[in-house]
Amino acid sequence: MKRRGVALIAVLWLVAAMGLIITGVVQAVRSEARTIGLQRQALVASALADAAILLAIQGMDAQKTELPITIQTIQVQFEGRISDVSVRPLNGLIDINNASALLLADLYHYAGGMDPGSAQALAQATIDARQTKNVKGTALGFHSIEDLLRVSGMTYDLYAKIKSLITSDLITASGRVNPMAAPLGVLQVLSGGDVSRAAIFAANRDANPNLMDSSFFKPDHIEMTTSDSLQFQVGIGMPDGGLLSKAWRVSWSTDPRSGLPWHVLGSQQSVQRMRQPNN
Repeated sequence: MKRRGVALIAVLWLVAAMGLIITGVVQAVRSEARTIGLQRQALVASALADAAILLAIQGMDAQKTELPITIQTIQVQFEGRISDVSVRPLNGLIDINNASALLLADLYHYAGGMDPGSAQALAQATIDARQTKNVKGTALGFHSIEDLLRVSGMTYDLYAKIKSLITSDLITASGRVNPMAAPLGVLQVLSGGDVSRAAIFAANRDANPNLMDSSFFKPDHIEMTTSDSLQFQVGIGMPDGGLLSKAWRVSWSTDPRSGLPWHVLGSQQSVQRMRQPNN
């Protein structure tokens, strides 16, 4: 009788262990299936974003549209979906390859939160880094905004604060900024940290350009011209409620490889997921 009791207990433990294993396997399979589903959604959304941006570029070329001086929106339709593609001249951002030491110092001070002395020192270090020559005697410059991280004194925290305000993709550039295409963060830098004036300028620019007052910007920092380097950006909603945002950086000049009147300098995308409820 005692042996039967021990055997029964062993069987019960075995059943319990098998139950735990099966539960773990089921949860793992469900988690993997959900991950694959999310990856598939992102892949489809990314392809739709590429298609929308390409249609916007082709439309501009077919209509011989003049390059915009301010941010514009192009509406395109693909696979029954209507998407708004924003077009921003890249000289609305601060060009780290050509910006003056004063503009870079203002960037580090007003957008990065550095004290003025440290900001000036880092601005000079930035210029020294971009002017460093390779073995052929050519200035290295910055091929991507991430190259700023090789500047002595640059921290990742500072880089994270300013990365959305800078560019390294301007082919021909003066080092000045076009406020007509600048995001609010850049406008705040151009205004010497005057948040309210920058916000008023942005609101008037988008609503009624005739009411704009740009007199408070430092003249040496700005230019009211367009650029042949553009950013095309679009957001694509996903079935789970998330949003994929994708941007192409495009130079409006002939691509020697394809013969197209534009060539892509680079692209980036980000995905915002809906927060899942706790079970």
